Amino acid sequence: PPPAPAPAPPEPNPLTHSSAASDVYKRQDEYTIHSYQVDSSNNATLVVLCQLMQESAWNHAEHLELGFSHLNRRNFIWVLCRQLVKMYSFPKWGDMIQVHTWPTARDKLFCYRDFRISDSAGSVIAEATTTWFVIDLASRKPQRTDSYFHVDLPEDVERVFQGKLQKLHPVSVKANTRLVQVTYGDLDRNEHVNNVRYIDWILNGLPLDYLKTHELKEMEVNYLSEASYDDEILVGSEKKEASHFFHSLIRKRDNTELCRARTAWESKSK
Repeated sequence: PPPAPAPAPPEPNPLTHSSAASDVYKRQDEYTIHSYQVDSSNNATLVVLCQLMQESAWNHAEHLELGFSHLNRRNFIWVLCRQLVKMYSFPKWGDMIQVHTWPTARDKLFCYRDFRISDSAGSVIAEATTTWFVIDLASRKPQRTDSYFHVDLPEDVERVFQGKLQKLHPVSVKANTRLVQVTYGDLDRNEHVNNVRYIDWILNGLPLDYLKTHELKEMEVNYLSEASYDDEILVGSEKKEASHFFHSLIRKRDNTELCRARTAWESKSK
């Protein structure tokens, strides 16, 4: 998740309002969509919504004593590896949204967390599920969940989607590629590219006319490897059907695939 100051838990964001959920395993935060968070259609971007979901996840992890300040003492960090977001409606400039999040399960190596976003009337406008693991910063090796995860989750925990996210099939994208270079502003606290930047690059890699006439309904991402400052990355997209794309991000110098994704769209004329 996005890093926060250590060792103390982060101070409340002045642009948000948090309310304690009745269930200790769940968190609810309120956010207002600002002018600088919307696109030319006046919709909040998916990048912004993913940032807000990660902010809530981060704060909840701190509350459960599983956050950055707790793992950092052992030289551990969280790594997001899989993500699925389904959009039912996009909030607009000035809208207030509520982000609900909760951990759903863990197994030997992975932890799972779900999200639900609702509007001010309580209608669900988006849902998401994510898969995480923890690595040792020195060895770069994944850590068993029983070495750091000591929260007893209820057996009847709610899940927004059935089943666990699987690996996306590799795709060979030879056309529709663009080159991006990692700059300082793309880096997180660990000096690797922040995961939301991959989403930004993928969506910006699609033709402008398509983005203006279609609305994103679903995005699934597999994060495969890290990118660092000055890396040159080829962002490729391949249209499979009228409303579906497959995407791949390749580091140019060693041909390493950093990320693969799929997106589903709907015509705005509908």
